[in-house]
Amino acid sequence: MIEVHYKLFSQRTAENIRTEVSRLRDALLFGSKNKVHKFGKVDIKCDIATLEILLSDYILDYESHEASERQLTTRQEWHDFLIKTKHLSYNESLLILLGISPTLADLVEPKLYKIKLNDIGILKGKHLSLIFFQRVENHLLRERFRSNKINTNDFIKWAMDYKFLRRIETET
Repeated sequence: MIEVHYKLFSQRTAENIRTEVSRLRDALLFGSKNKVHKFGKVDIKCDIATLEILLSDYILDYESHEASERQLTTRQEWHDFLIKTKHLSYNESLLILLGISPTLADLVEPKLYKIKLNDIGILKGKHLSLIFFQRVENHLLRERFRSNKINTNDFIKWAMDYKFLRRIETET
């Protein structure tokens, strides 16, 4: 019997997201003129705790030799969305492409799929959504799927064609 698994085509995508989110967190913590530190008040509207959660193994990391329990759960959640659901939301699809657990789709602006380049002002103060909006994966996904409900099989086929995902078959 053949068992099918999906992985990100390139681990670099998830690494880049981790770096961008980490920079955002650091900018929010240390970027103020008041030299705000980790435990101080942040004068920029963004939930730093959310960024900390995202950075705590909710981003795929297959390079790590000793994966934490949370990382193993993230890997399973990410894969389950691809093989156990018939439809994905736009944000779930985008997070899958970026190597982030799609269970965190609520952290992203709900109408991200509708925002056009000239309407980017809508994301003012929504730093995390802005990071996701600026990614090429978002623009390609929005070109192909123009709704919030995406057929999972169509998504997988498209993502494999664009070299975002790869399919691994193993005999059991």
